[in-house]
Amino acid sequence: MKHLIIIFLIILLMPAGVLLAENIFIQADKQTFDGEKTIFEGDVRVNYDDISIKSPRTIVRNDKEGKPGAATFVDGAYALKENGYSRSEVKANIINLSLLKNRIRAEGNAESSVFENQEPFVHIKAGSQVFDIKKNVIVASEDVNIKYKEILTNSEKARITINEEGNLDKVELLGNVKIDREKSIIKANEVFYNPNTDEMVASGGASSETILSDGTHVVIYADFQQYDNSSRTLITSGNVKIKYKDYIASGPKATFIPDEGTGVPNRIIFLGRSKIREGEKYVEADRIELTLNPKNFTAEGNVETRFTQVKSYKDVNKSKGL
Repeated sequence: MKHLIIIFLIILLMPAGVLLAENIFIQADKQTFDGEKTIFEGDVRVNYDDISIKSPRTIVRNDKEGKPGAATFVDGAYALKENGYSRSEVKANIINLSLLKNRIRAEGNAESSVFENQEPFVHIKAGSQVFDIKKNVIVASEDVNIKYKEILTNSEKARITINEEGNLDKVELLGNVKIDREKSIIKANEVFYNPNTDEMVASGGASSETILSDGTHVVIYADFQQYDNSSRTLITSGNVKIKYKDYIASGPKATFIPDEGTGVPNRIIFLGRSKIREGEKYVEADRIELTLNPKNFTAEGNVETRFTQVKSYKDVNKSKGL
């Protein structure tokens, strides 16, 4: 992606013409210049080493000093960088390049992909995408959908940072975030993902739902959730509430821990004054530990237990003298 952005800069800094430099070549059926802008029309093609750019119509505008300052690729633009097994591409209805702001803006069904071994491992689709040339950052807006390996995300906005090697460095998702990963779904206002460590942090009304191997669901609500995929550990804090079968547990902080042998998440430990309800039984303690398989729980520290008898409809009417 970095090399793809650089080629746009090199092209615009060259004089208008077909052959711009030794390794840069532009082909078009027609080109016109009116003193302020140059228009290339009809199957416009740009080739530079391992990069090719196609657009039916391209407009290059000059700044106040008469130098090329911006370019607009319209009617469907496509750019491709291919070198051996490395490949990246960008396509959109319109692509704008600003030399002054050092950025490229793709608008209208904007899509960008990064390939490895001829297979895309990152795909971003959004209403618009802005590429910061110097920082190598993509900011996507308007119904943003990202596919990265087995992870699918949807959000109102996303900020994606790419490192020098062309790989993902970090991903920030903002606004009505939804993440689908294997058998888990995460929802939150904000999510930060680190591809290098495979850690994900969700905040702001965060919820996660996981389907266990037996088909049952575990639903977790919390202000903050941090998931480490390498250790299969989930740490939650702030108004934590967990639902599992007939368990409803709540507390200030809870950690979801896997079994040492299988690596499957199986224990949930609540720290701080916590509560758990199982049917008609309510237990409150300083520490509560739930085990999913086999299903049970233990409570420690100032344990209080109470039972609530649920009256039947007939008992209620009898007590009213009906």
